[in-house]
Amino acid sequence: MKKILIALLVLSYLIIISCSIGVLKQNEIDSWLVSISGNASPAIDISGKWHDAKRNFLLGWGEGYLKQDQNHVSGAIGNYNIKGIVSGEKVYLVFIYGGSVYYTARLEMMDGLLVGNYFEADDKTQSNGYPTSFARSSVIRTEP
Repeated sequence: MKKILIALLVLSYLIIISCSIGVLKQNEIDSWLVSISGNASPAIDISGKWHDAKRNFLLGWGEGYLKQDQNHVSGAIGNYNIKGIVSGEKVYLVFIYGGSVYYTARLEMMDGLLVGNYFEADDKTQSNGYPTSFARSSVIRTEP
């Protein structure tokens, strides 16, 4: 019985460790954003209120806001704090909740929508994404 308990504890520990290996960490966000984006000058401004384009608040992202300062993006969408970069016409976002990275996204502006894919936090190369899109609710004016 004691051996089974020890084996279960070791197995649980290994599962927890394996789940955290490869996941984008909060202290890696800035360097990861620069490397994945190419860090080009922004060609678009995404400041404003946004919502899941499908308006599926039960299963979707919900509503939020993004603020762009030069090429840096911050804000919140649904329960997630957002940190990101606008590089040319592409947007790279990191979704953070409770101090942990849960998702990243690579989006492009198309007909007023941010369209692209979101990725699990362990997919640092953004190779296995899921489609997503956001629609602008309103624009935040940053200049008088």
